[in-house]
Amino acid sequence: MGDLVPKVILIGLGAAVSPVAIMILLAIMVKKDARRNSLLFLAGFVLVLVAIGVAGLFLFDKAGSGHHGALDGWIDVALGALCLVAIAYAWTRKPKPEKPEDQRGMKPLKVFLLGMGTMFVNTSTFVLFVSGVHAITQADVGAPDGAVAFVILTFATLLTLLIPIAIYLIFPKRSEKFMTALGGWLGRHRKVIAIGILLVFAVYLLAKGISTLV
Repeated sequence: MGDLVPKVILIGLGAAVSPVAIMILLAIMVKKDARRNSLLFLAGFVLVLVAIGVAGLFLFDKAGSGHHGALDGWIDVALGALCLVAIAYAWTRKPKPEKPEDQRGMKPLKVFLLGMGTMFVNTSTFVLFVSGVHAITQADVGAPDGAVAFVILTFATLLTLLIPIAIYLIFPKRSEKFMTALGGWLGRHRKVIAIGILLVFAVYLLAKGISTLV
């Protein structure tokens, strides 16, 4: 468990670097009903994230992760390859232009579903979070410690969403300029950020998987 915690924190922080998700959240937070809508967006995002994690834990455990070195090696190689695919997707993906009606407030259900949808299409977070789930099953630390590691992984993955929300809740009036500036900066550099993170983890996962198989 001692080696697992730093590993899942590192992977979670990598998964947390999601410029698109942060940009959507920041856009919500400078509009009407920002407090309510940001929390609903987070709830939808968390629901899908946790569902993916629980499904991953179940599937990896049933497949024998942690007991068969070759299987874990192939899983790491597959996840590393998915990181490379996600790099191509991040490079070619174009941001959707903001529509005039988007400046108005959004209905609660729409915001919640937007949070769910954002996580579904968030390839970088998806792949890296699943790699963190695999690291937990591969460590074979038992159910209690595995549950703790999963909570840590999830919290670390959500940090880049939790921090802006916390700043807004504490400083609602002062944070608007900061949110707008941060959203603009992410809009300009989102490709470089996403590709850099994915490339680092692609190399790590491929190297780890190949070393297990050799």
